[in-house]
Amino acid sequence: MRKSIRNPLIALLAAAGMLFTLGASAQQAEQISSEDIGMFAEAYVAVQTINQEYSTRLQQVEDPEQATELQQEAQSKMQQAVTDSGLSISDYQGIAQQANQSEEVREDIQNAVAALVEAHQPQ
Repeated sequence: MRKSIRNPLIALLAAAGMLFTLGASAQQAEQISSEDIGMFAEAYVAVQTINQEYSTRLQQVEDPEQATELQQEAQSKMQQAVTDSGLSISDYQGIAQQANQSEEVREDIQNAVAALVEAHQPQ
């Protein structure tokens, strides 16, 4: 049985935390542009898609070495998805950190993610 994350905020923070083993550097709160929110949302949706794909694949693997390879492959693809969105890894982490601390940033991200998902749903 496949579990899905229903709360986008929890999913957002889980993906941000799971994506990178490096700690996010402490950044001062700053205004995040709507362009950055859009790039973050794009990266987030791509990361979630990769995460779901690899979670399913990992559930079917019994060999620890193969599981490690799949995890590394997934992390690499997630990092590539972030940079393909136009953000650096540290910018992505910083925005995720600010989302964790600011209701306004969280809402902006949730709205951007919802708009992306809606735009990609079949009519």
